[in-house]
Amino acid sequence: MKKYIIYTLGFIGLLFSACEDVIEVKLNEEDIDLYAVEAKITTQDKPYVYLYKGMKVNNDRAFTGTSNAIVTISDGQTPPNSMVLEESDTQKGLYLVPEGVDYIGIANREYTVNIEVDGTTITATEFLSPVEPIDSMQVRASLRGNKRFLGIFTYGAETPGLGDYYKWDIFVNDTLLYDSEHIVVASDELVDGNYINGLEIFTDFHEPDEEDKRLIKYLDRVQVYQLSISEFAYNYFSQLYEQGETGFLFSVPPANIKGNFSSSGGKEVLGLFTAHDVSVSNVVLIDDSIESQLD
Repeated sequence: MKKYIIYTLGFIGLLFSACEDVIEVKLNEEDIDLYAVEAKITTQDKPYVYLYKGMKVNNDRAFTGTSNAIVTISDGQTPPNSMVLEESDTQKGLYLVPEGVDYIGIANREYTVNIEVDGTTITATEFLSPVEPIDSMQVRASLRGNKRFLGIFTYGAETPGLGDYYKWDIFVNDTLLYDSEHIVVASDELVDGNYINGLEIFTDFHEPDEEDKRLIKYLDRVQVYQLSISEFAYNYFSQLYEQGETGFLFSVPPANIKGNFSSSGGKEVLGLFTAHDVSVSNVVLIDDSIESQLD
């Protein structure tokens, strides 16, 4: 059976190489004139808004932020608790809560980001749902890969009632694993109201003979943030993960992901505004007791 699969795939490869054509893709140059926004508010940190414009796909420079915008964030209370953000002195296009002012997210409130720039008003609204506390987190031999890799497992209750969505941010030595392949999100569709007894949210896959490719190494410190997210954010992050996995024959074709911002001029706005309640796990040190579990 294995030989048959190998021969079949080889034959398909020959077909593709024999029928190779050069395809010129017509790119949409309008995308470089679109505004893009990254904005977030949590129950742990002050909010931020990063505003910039798109660039051509063959441009390898960093995005340049957009200055001189009026950026406001407010909740849905009566009267609303609003805050005008100020542009950072060190990063163009990054808007922050003024120095010395406290403004963090509160669970069960709706938040709106409003941006006025070049005669256009850009807005997005998100509800900040509460998240169940994470009881504990463990790092041990993964359930995948015959004990060759480390896995990260979480424990905790799931809120009764369908419609909860989660994201897990993984920190190694206080540094977030931020690549698209490390995006971890889930819904409560199959586990509603249950106790989650060891959910493997991350597996440190690597070539077994290339120890330097491990993301979690001996004496590293690992911590997990459990975040509440909206259904829209769940779908957005899921698509972002799929986009990061492109490049194979049956991969999802790359395309702009629809965000939750809208503009007064009706033009598309890229990016996402998220609101999170945050539960922080214990810190795990990768010591001899953990390393000894690996084959």
